[in-house]
Amino acid sequence: MNIRNFSTRVTFSFAILLAACMAWTRPAIASGDDQAVIAATRKYLAANSYPSGMKVVVEKVEGDYARVAITPRDPKFDGALIFLKREHGGWKKLTIGTGWDPADLDKLHIPKSLRP
Repeated sequence: MNIRNFSTRVTFSFAILLAACMAWTRPAIASGDDQAVIAATRKYLAANSYPSGMKVVVEKVEGDYARVAITPRDPKFDGALIFLKREHGGWKKLTIGTGWDPADLDKLHIPKSLRP
């Protein structure tokens, strides 16, 4: 075996492994915006007597608006979506539910790209 071929194979294998690790861990690392959106969502849920332990997933952030999916631990209950808006540096709840009239979302100025 020639050293050059071995070195090329090792470098190529390392690059593939590194790319796979980065692709796998990227979703697990939340951005600063995502962390703030999750914190605001959890604060809203706690203040409004929602069950503890709800799974909170930021689905998409566009500008100053975010769409978050919340899923209860108990599968007999439905999950919901919550829309938030960044105001004065913090995230505030706009609406929460399982379905909306597009006219209502227009009134809240929620971008069409965030709508379910």
